Amino acid sequence: MTALLVQTGASLVAVLFVAWLVGRLGLGADPRIEDAAHAIRLAEEAEAGFRGIEVARDRAGFAAIVRNAEGRMLLIRAHGNFFAARPVDANVIGRLDKDFLTLAMPEKTFGAVTLQLGKDAGMWASRMREVGRA
Repeated sequence: MTALLVQTGASLVAVLFVAWLVGRLGLGADPRIEDAAHAIRLAEEAEAGFRGIEVARDRAGFAAIVRNAEGRMLLIRAHGNFFAARPVDANVIGRLDKDFLTLAMPEKTFGAVTLQLGKDAGMWASRMREVGRA
């Protein structure tokens, strides 16, 4: 009986330790872009010299488009426990559907990203068309 209690106690301690370690490492986190300032900071970290001035943030915070003063745009999206960034240029295919803007990146492993932008979705779709002509 004592051996069973020791084994059960040791198992419980091991499970608690693994749970603590997972939390400490941030595994299983659900990263979100908190606000416009956070999106700009992520874009500036992703590309040296990029200075964001305007943001279209998905309502859920999973992705954002950040524009700089020259009109260049970066798409920021949650990728695992971190964030990934890609330039929005003429190779990106955009599709507008009411309040949603879907961006299909040429890099298939990055995948398509759908942003719920509300009434601003049309304006950002227009900006994508301008990037395509430049």
